[in-house]
Amino acid sequence: MQASRQQFLRPQYFSRLAVTFVLCFIGGKVGLSVPFTSGNVSPIWPPAGIALAAVLLWGYGMWPSIALASFLVNFLTPIPVWPTLTIALGSTSSALVGAYLLRRFTEFEPSLARLLDVLGLVTLPAFVSTTLAASAGVTSLFLAGVQPWSNFGSAWLVWWLGDAMGVLIIAPLLLAGGQLGKSVTGFRWLELLTLSIGLVVTCVAIFGGRMGLAIRDDVLAFVIFPFVIWAAIRFGIAGSTVASFLTAAIAVWGTAQGHGPFIESNALHNAALLQFFIAVTSVTGLILAAVVTERRHVGEAFKDKERALTALKQAQYSLQEAHDYLETRIRERTAELAGSNLALQAEIKERIQTQEVLERQTFKLKEQSHLLDLATDAIFVRSLDGTISYWNKGAERLYGWTKQEAVTQGLGKLLQTKFPVPFEEIKLKLFHEGSWEGELVHNTRNGRRLTVASRWTLWRDQDGTPVGWLQINTDITDRKRAEEDLRELSGRLLSLQDEERRRIARELHDGTGQNLVALQMNLARIQQSAKELDSNASQMLSQCICLTEQVLEEMRTVSYLLHPPLLDEVGLAFALRWYVDGFKARSKIKVDLNLSPQVGRLSRDFEMAVFRIVQECLTNIHRHSGSPIAKIQIARDANQVTLTVADEGRGMPSEILTAGTEKMPVMLGVGIRGMRERVTQLGGNMRIHSSDSGTVVEVVLPVVEKEILNATQHVAEVGIASGTGKKPRHD
Repeated sequence: MQASRQQFLRPQYFSRLAVTFVLCFIGGKVGLSVPFTSGNVSPIWPPAGIALAAVLLWGYGMWPSIALASFLVNFLTPIPVWPTLTIALGSTSSALVGAYLLRRFTEFEPSLARLLDVLGLVTLPAFVSTTLAASAGVTSLFLAGVQPWSNFGSAWLVWWLGDAMGVLIIAPLLLAGGQLGKSVTGFRWLELLTLSIGLVVTCVAIFGGRMGLAIRDDVLAFVIFPFVIWAAIRFGIAGSTVASFLTAAIAVWGTAQGHGPFIESNALHNAALLQFFIAVTSVTGLILAAVVTERRHVGEAFKDKERALTALKQAQYSLQEAHDYLETRIRERTAELAGSNLALQAEIKERIQTQEVLERQTFKLKEQSHLLDLATDAIFVRSLDGTISYWNKGAERLYGWTKQEAVTQGLGKLLQTKFPVPFEEIKLKLFHEGSWEGELVHNTRNGRRLTVASRWTLWRDQDGTPVGWLQINTDITDRKRAEEDLRELSGRLLSLQDEERRRIARELHDGTGQNLVALQMNLARIQQSAKELDSNASQMLSQCICLTEQVLEEMRTVSYLLHPPLLDEVGLAFALRWYVDGFKARSKIKVDLNLSPQVGRLSRDFEMAVFRIVQECLTNIHRHSGSPIAKIQIARDANQVTLTVADEGRGMPSEILTAGTEKMPVMLGVGIRGMRERVTQLGGNMRIHSSDSGTVVEVVLPVVEKEILNATQHVAEVGIASGTGKKPRHD
């Protein structure tokens, strides 16, 4: 029902409604102008044929146009309204019933190529369904008083025959007339023109009055039959419909002018003769054209059959030749097979041996598969579409799901894998390098989360096309937990180390430093007041004063290196500049320090971590790289701080690069492990690139809101301390 509604809402449907309405309305006006028409009873009614053709071609949905056109045609005549409605209902019902009967009993084809289609059109719509329109129309006119009851029979007969003539003349013309242009080609157009001129001249001679012979004998009207037969034989249904239409049009026109053989009696008798003449002409042409068309089709089918028989004979002849050739080839092949039989037996023996080898290999593979089941690691094979083709016992023990469950439900639903990087990046690396290693987080059957060390190896078919990968997962949950504990402990140790350095530096500065200053002052006073001393004692006293100054300077340097007070008081930037200046003076290495103005103040732990990393990098450059230059760059944006330290030295050995990992647990001093631990504590990452041309250490630390708040509190605390206490010396 929904499809039907959509069909009725298409623009094509409305355009067909408009065409049907216009043709039916014009045909109705023409029908009312035909002679012998009285009280809306016409001897020839073209809308009957137009309505039937529209329903047959475009469906039953054309009924609104048919009903509206019939109503308007009769409404514009001087008859009451309700008979007009009844006439419209009868005309619409006649077209719909006629189309239904044709489709129900004849499997009607609009091309009228079969005799059954023509006979069905002549009997069912023309002479059966038209009784509905005649009965409804005549009855309504007589009930309304438009016609006297004494003329009921004759009026019904004229109406019925008028609708029948419309069906016989107009409907075939609309259904099959368009085929005339397709079937006429070349010189046949000249034949069609000659036929049309001859038919028109003959009809004008019979019905033309002054223009013709004004024939009065009814029998001579059938002189046009040779032309109708000519049209039916040579041009089929299309030619016959055109010839019948021309004949009917000229006959009606001539009779309306008072000419021709059908004007000698009263109006009713003349109308009946005219209708009979038109009906016989049309039916004869249609039936003859249908018979000729069917015979033509039969002839074409017979020719096709002859061609098929000829082809069959040729095929039989070719088959016989092929049979003879095959017999010759069979004899030759038999001889060849006899010679190759021994080779085949040898091949069979070889295949039997190969089969035995394959069986032994299969048994060996089963044993190896059993060994894989004994492994503690989870091993499975996964195809590119996500399906599982192998799932060992280790996977069942680790995750808790059986192989059947893994195959049917899929890993994505069961394991709910958490990847360290997007899965597409992992697949890209796997396809490019053939393997991938990393850590994954999986779910188990009981809901526990596992961390596994996963190794993937690409699986290819014989053509080298990737079809999946082998995945081996080792449970490292306990190890990861231990590493987290170790990392937390390392962070705590680093914090304690920084606190201890800060305490020792403070004690050296506030305690030992003050004592040395007092000692220096006392020695100076002794030197001023000891004029009586000999030259040796005076020289030794001067040396003691110099040694005291030297010890005091070295003690201050050690104190500042342990914990620079500038870092707490004025921030990272000033502390780094002070440290770099001292490093350049001590090491004679040129240092290029580039600090972004956006660095600002950060939390105490953050600034301490950056300072210690720079300190460790410069120390390593001085001790190991042999580089004459070092470059330090610190940049900051809204989300992170980036520290880059580069040199132009000899590079770092590979075993040092792995320091701070499970492959190289040893560290020298704070070392690379200490740097990594500081970066990890702050949630950042560190990368080291080293070659023969130098080493680059790159550290990225995230800056979160917590760091900004801590930095603000730290500045406030330092400000209070600086305002109330004594400023430390920075010499």
